Amino acid sequence: MDRVSARLRVDGRFGEQDYTRCPQIFSDRFAHRVLLRSKPRMGQQYSDACMWWTPSRANFVPLKSSAFSDLGRFSAPHMTEMEDLTLLLKRRACVIIRDNPCEDWRDLEFAVTNMRHGVLRLIGHPYTFKEMVLDVAQTQHYYLDALAMCEFVEDQWAVRLSKSGPVSKKIYRDRLGAWTMDPSAAQKLFQAGIPVYFVRPIESLTSNERVLRMQLTAERDARIEIRDWEERGVVVAFPNRYVGPPTVALHGALSEENRYRDLDAYFVTMTGGRLLSPVGTKSRLVPIDSPPNKRRKNSRVKQSAPQVHTPARDKWRELKGDFIPHTEPTWASAFTFIKRTEFPDPGMIIYSEGRRERNLFNWLAVRDATIHRACNDAASGHAVPVGISNELWRLYIGSDFNDVAYSTAQKGRSDPPRAVQDNITRRQLLVEIYGRPPNTQHMREVQWNNHDIEWGKITMHDTLLVREIIWDLHQWSFQYDLIALDRYLAPDAWEHGDSARYNLLEDICGGHSSLSVASLPAEDIGVASSNVEVRRIAYGALKRLMESWGDDISAEVDASSELQLAKSYCQIFAKTLGRPPIVPKMIPRHNDCKGVYPYRRLE
Repeated sequence: MDRVSARLRVDGRFGEQDYTRCPQIFSDRFAHRVLLRSKPRMGQQYSDACMWWTPSRANFVPLKSSAFSDLGRFSAPHMTEMEDLTLLLKRRACVIIRDNPCEDWRDLEFAVTNMRHGVLRLIGHPYTFKEMVLDVAQTQHYYLDALAMCEFVEDQWAVRLSKSGPVSKKIYRDRLGAWTMDPSAAQKLFQAGIPVYFVRPIESLTSNERVLRMQLTAERDARIEIRDWEERGVVVAFPNRYVGPPTVALHGALSEENRYRDLDAYFVTMTGGRLLSPVGTKSRLVPIDSPPNKRRKNSRVKQSAPQVHTPARDKWRELKGDFIPHTEPTWASAFTFIKRTEFPDPGMIIYSEGRRERNLFNWLAVRDATIHRACNDAASGHAVPVGISNELWRLYIGSDFNDVAYSTAQKGRSDPPRAVQDNITRRQLLVEIYGRPPNTQHMREVQWNNHDIEWGKITMHDTLLVREIIWDLHQWSFQYDLIALDRYLAPDAWEHGDSARYNLLEDICGGHSSLSVASLPAEDIGVASSNVEVRRIAYGALKRLMESWGDDISAEVDASSELQLAKSYCQIFAKTLGRPPIVPKMIPRHNDCKGVYPYRRLE
């Protein structure tokens, strides 16, 4: 009654403080939560019973080819059902918001937006098993909360709870209701037929009051999970989400998104160089001295073959070639208007012909881990993205570590000192990028869209394979750069309501979530769409987004001119971030049949 503590439990929920499992203290702001239905019991049939279900290890499918073997994807027959239910609920919420434009719908927009983001993450994003459990529970929370809000509005419960008329003849026994110490709140819930628990200290009872039944010991609901998370048999409790009196602040704390980066900070610490390091014993890098280079008397000096040096790349000049999908024409034109600078671009994956194979392989080895990290950043107090220096990306993507590991393994010898040092350096680079070292070594194969690719054979496939990889990388970069730029230039708009910003970003992406990239859609999306109406909506949303950036460039743009909008975006991006923007690419369509190895044809 006086003090509670709430933290995530082993099922991703908050135990007895979870508003979807137990009645919580009544709050006028969260009055809709009295309508939350109780978990279905054995024999009860709910059309949305999947929203009370908890996943297990059987629903976690590990990734086959990733530098981080603890990553996997969610797989369950409930996924299609969850997708359909959340889409239907989103439409209900949109009708309510449209028909009542003068009301404040930030709570409803927040719940619906995060519910849909959760479903889209579950469909295709990589997770650790722990994060998967947490995300399933969080998505269910937002669904049940949004559903209760919609029912509260549609059935006019605000009016019902404000009346002091006769007691309702209908008792809503399937609802969780609430508990309260306020007599007036208890009375209005009782009259409305909602289960209510009027809680009072036993000392406040007088001799004039009858106690029909006295319960001297607490009885727990065995269906409510109160165990803490365990890692290999060791209890690793999550940090407290809320500690204090049960008030509206408790409801607010339990409504927040899971902060994955904040959770990482709970298990890792910062080194002196502000690098993430696992808590506990940290392995130190031992420098290995190279053996003296003793030349035999009769040894001949080997002459290295002449090398063809690739000229330095002008990052402000658009790349074109067989392995690169076409840039959307409007954005290709807009790109040429940007003032050029002399900053080098060290992170190119596709530019260097000599390093192209290695760059692509190394990227695919960490692609899922990068998406995983970006998604966690999106659901953190840091917003998106925290960012990685281009120098770190260049050092990792362009590394020769897979070459060395394979050649020494083939020869049946232990790694030479140089190879050991290279592997140590590679691990340290990935620790600096992802906060932890890789747990998969000497990878010889990666996957792209369930197609197995051996080391050294990526560019030997039909060029469609590489074009798809590059399109995917461009689209992820474009969407997350757009979010990062908007968060930086319009912090007040995000503070006022991030759901409205996500809705604009979704329109720019053609109705797709800005936090996800569909696996090669059937047609170009958003600002790259061939559909005039889709493009009109997308560019209109981009204009409204840019109006909050406080820049003279965007203020003078004609909303009907796609080229002016794209040009304005490119100029603001370059001026703000000091580098050229990643612009939308057209989805690659056809096979060129030029490769040694075939790759599937797209219809």
